[in-house]
Amino acid sequence: MLLRQAGQGQPQALAQLVRRYQALAYTVALRVVGNPQDAEEVVQDAFLKAFAALAQFQRAAKFSTWLYRIVYNTALTKTRSRVPGDRPQPFETALEPATGADGWEAVRRADQRKYLALALARLPPEDALVLTLHYLAEQSIAEICVILGKKTSAVKMQLLRSRKQLEQALTQLLPTEFQHLL
Repeated sequence: MLLRQAGQGQPQALAQLVRRYQALAYTVALRVVGNPQDAEEVVQDAFLKAFAALAQFQRAAKFSTWLYRIVYNTALTKTRSRVPGDRPQPFETALEPATGADGWEAVRRADQRKYLALALARLPPEDALVLTLHYLAEQSIAEICVILGKKTSAVKMQLLRSRKQLEQALTQLLPTEFQHLL
């Protein structure tokens, strides 16, 4: 219903889609382009492209998978057009903090997000992206294959390698506290 309304150009439906998917779209873009300004531009461009092509959306796939594929491709195009020597800056994760937690639980969750973001920043961007899509966006391996344009075996291997790299990065950041972080 929401997609049909958005396809008809109803502003409320378009706004609701943006609210629902913009945080993770921004995170995907940020993982690829590496800086907040470019990521914001990529997300805006990707939403415009998606809304313009909404009539061509194949409902056999999830809307989020289709949208994140557009975000990913737009981000890749942005990185290719970069001026040589223009290096991305480190970043924090763009996902919204969980609401409803109070006191020490909120502090614990903030620490988890902080150290996971620092550890993810130590990984190659595409490895961090695969972990972000799988664990934060809860995309299946098949959906990640569609988003990244890779085969199942490649995504599975990349997930395995990325988890090991993440564990090593967390161990380096928090040698004794690592086991309690997750």
